Amino acid sequence: MGKTILYAKNAAELIKILNNNPGTKVVGGCTRIESLPEKFISTHGIKDLSHISRHERYIDVGPGATLSELLAIGQTHLPPILYEALNCIANPLIRNTATIGGNICSENHKLTLFAPLMALDAKLEFKNQTETRSENIRYFKSVPEGFILSNIRIPLVDAELSIFRRIGHEHSITQQSASFAFLADTEKNSLLNVHLAFAGPFTFHSKEFENFMSGRRLPLSQKDITQLEEVVAEQFQKAATDQMITDVMRQQFFNLARYSFEQLT
Repeated sequence: MGKTILYAKNAAELIKILNNNPGTKVVGGCTRIESLPEKFISTHGIKDLSHISRHERYIDVGPGATLSELLAIGQTHLPPILYEALNCIANPLIRNTATIGGNICSENHKLTLFAPLMALDAKLEFKNQTETRSENIRYFKSVPEGFILSNIRIPLVDAELSIFRRIGHEHSITQQSASFAFLADTEKNSLLNVHLAFAGPFTFHSKEFENFMSGRRLPLSQKDITQLEEVVAEQFQKAATDQMITDVMRQQFFNLARYSFEQLT
């Protein structure tokens, strides 16, 4: 049986089509879809879902914007951690097609941009015919039934310390792939804001741990680092319970956390 492909001219029409056609899946550039859904509709060509607009403190990005279009804004106009993450995804050909919405909404496994967007405190906006909802990406599981992802609001953060690392095979996404992000700001020899995020087979972010780090005197001592390692390890292990994660990936996270803390000595 053939696939059913539906088309929409704008976001309002897309929402209407979804309501009238239960089971229809929204797709982006389809760069990671091995088998297309039976019934689907692409965001490709929907202008009001492909917008990119810069403001003083944040940037609004439509889910249909491609990774290349985001990179084209330029290194000086994007948070460094996001620019680095975008630049390490696949190759220019794939980035010309792959969308930010597709990267965020990937099922089962969180892709490269998820951890940096968590660290940046990005907000997701969802719309249906009558309502608009907003949710911090840190708590995002899936697009609510009957809604579409309509906007990603990314704070223009330029932290003093910005660390991004991609874990796993360089040229493909596997179960061993993940991303790690760490941001920190200082003021008068103390930590002001700290954000640490991990995303792959599952996501890890702990407000409790960030609060535990914030306000600490700098430079950090070896005793401080050991204490921070113990606390973050305990919280990560708790979050990783019953998750599909290898000992190697677990150790890579611990190594990156320690490396991040050591940059504050």
